Amino acid sequence: MTEKEFNTSILPLTHDIFTFAVHLTGDRSGVVDITQDVMYKLWEMRQELRKVQNPKAWALKITRNLCLDILKKQKPLYDEEQMYKNSGYDHDLLRSLEDKETAALVKQIIDTLPDNQREVVILREIEEMEYNEIAEITGLGLNNIRVLLSRARTKIKEILVKQYSISKYE
Repeated sequence: MTEKEFNTSILPLTHDIFTFAVHLTGDRSGVVDITQDVMYKLWEMRQELRKVQNPKAWALKITRNLCLDILKKQKPLYDEEQMYKNSGYDHDLLRSLEDKETAALVKQIIDTLPDNQREVVILREIEEMEYNEIAEITGLGLNNIRVLLSRARTKIKEILVKQYSISKYE
């Protein structure tokens, strides 16, 4: 792959790499380094990239692996119980929460999910990727991805129901 081919096909993926890393790590400051590392790795392997069918999925897989390495070294900032104690949100969901607050809460809940569930939710719901792309990035089977996504959605719903005392049948 020539420099020109790299600049036209790989360099535009920088934004996707950056946003995916932000979603996985939750840290905008460290993501610049991750993005740079991914682009460097892609540059170093530019000759092999010709054989790659989906360069975006390949780049996001490298991003995922770097982010997971970083996350393994960190302790979680809070757990689910602390989130309940420190949430500071009003319990009257229908009157007091705006879309922005709800999105922030859901993001907070997503951050408490197990790594594999969090990753699948981010790829599917935030990055809006197809199941086969998620499978290529994560190395998981399609059924496993569906199960993880279902469990993650159920957990998010359970926490929202518990947090706001909303009946499942309302």
